[in-house]
Amino acid sequence: MLLFVLMITGTGVVTAFAAASDGHVRSELPTIVVKPGDTLWEIAVNHKPHGKDTRIYVESIIRLNGLNGSNIHSGDTIILPN
Repeated sequence: MLLFVLMITGTGVVTAFAAASDGHVRSELPTIVVKPGDTLWEIAVNHKPHGKDTRIYVESIIRLNGLNGSNIHSGDTIILPN
């Protein structure tokens, strides 16, 4: 019985680590779809946490989305950092 409990517990731990490392955490972050005329700066100003520096938030968006710069296009889906 003890072996069975340990086996089930171990499987749950492995599954939890696998879920955390395969990108599921990213999908829980808020996203927006870029509209015509949107800029990364405007998106950052409108969605950043209160008191956070807009420049730092823009850099966070760029890193999180794997962008090469601040160029975004209408229809792009942007993941927003917390």
